[in-house]
Amino acid sequence: MVTTYVPKNAILGPTRIQRIAKKLIEEATEDRKLALEAHRFFRRMVDENPTDASAKALMVETLKVAQNSKVNVIKILDLVSKLEVNNENKTKASKGTENSVFSELDNLVND
Repeated sequence: MVTTYVPKNAILGPTRIQRIAKKLIEEATEDRKLALEAHRFFRRMVDENPTDASAKALMVETLKVAQNSKVNVIKILDLVSKLEVNNENKTKASKGTENSVFSELDNLVND
């Protein structure tokens, strides 16, 4: 007879969401670095040949990718902060606080 799986913990609990957010921020940071590196590459191409329209267009696109990665990090931090506020409201009665995810995320963003 088949039984249904009932997880002991929430599938998308705060810890898992924090891990996912951390991973997404790391990936966005890497994307930003690569986009800025590509921008420098296309910038050198434009410096060598100022009439290269495709290099100019790609240079602009790489800046858009870099900016979008930064905006996505801000959105992730906003969501995680809302999660932290909700968790604090739920656990006000319990004593002893864990290290906040904000310190870890702040270190990743500032790197």
